[in-house]
Amino acid sequence: MTSETDAVLDAAATCYVRLGVARTTATDVAKAAGISRATLYRRYGSHEAIFLAVLTRESEAMARDAEDHLASVDDPAQRIVEGMLFSIAEVRRRPVHAALFTSDDAAWAANRAVRTTALRRIAEDAIRPAIEGATGSRLSAPDTDDLVDWILRLLVSFAAVPGPSGAGPDDVRRQLTTLLVPAVDALLSRTPSDATIGGAR
Repeated sequence: MTSETDAVLDAAATCYVRLGVARTTATDVAKAAGISRATLYRRYGSHEAIFLAVLTRESEAMARDAEDHLASVDDPAQRIVEGMLFSIAEVRRRPVHAALFTSDDAAWAANRAVRTTALRRIAEDAIRPAIEGATGSRLSAPDTDDLVDWILRLLVSFAAVPGPSGAGPDDVRRQLTTLLVPAVDALLSRTPSDATIGGAR
């Protein structure tokens, strides 16, 4: 990524934190970056393309930190749980992610995030090693896709909607351990002859 592109993404990120994601316009980003709106569109595409580029950059940085955080966690299901808990906390801690997912713009951002190829790739890169580390697991490609989709939706939901008043990390851990871990364990125990999620494809 060029320094000029970084400057534009930095400018957009600053606008998201200051103004909110949905209220930030291409004119705001161009002004903050010190270029014209025409130049912004010509070089970097639509405002939504810039938003997705910012989201991807910030999420890739968070994914690298998550990988370091999970280095000592070997159990596949627990690795997913700990990864989700880490990510939920980081979304609320990091200014850009907080602006995207914990504000009044959360629905706008979430709708685009769950359909973003780059974000799905990041989620898959985090989940696939856990799956492949499971002894004897031969999860099909469709099941892997479903698992990535489900976990990404859960992550965005937990990050954007904290839950009942007073609910904290221990409550999220309990829910994930009680509900998610058995589902992941059951999925990883499937054999190629088993039906895939939701029946035959």
